[in-house]
Amino acid sequence: MKVTIVMRGTLRKVYGYDEQVVEVPEGSTCAQALEAIGVHYKEEPKFGFVSVNNMRCMIDDELHDGDYLKAFSKVFGG
Repeated sequence: MKVTIVMRGTLRKVYGYDEQVVEVPEGSTCAQALEAIGVHYKEEPKFGFVSVNNMRCMIDDELHDGDYLKAFSKVFGG
């Protein structure tokens, strides 16, 4: 199945792209899709949260064909 992954915030600079379409096996989770493109969220200090089809979700939620996964960086500032 195909999933579109979009990097938001500082993750765009870290990984060098805004959007990428990736082919993942049926039943893949958000974490597995990110790992397929080299994003290991547990090891990435700037990683914040994910959303699927513009709805915030859990990193271990299952994806479906055509989903739009966004990975957001942590928000800093004051």
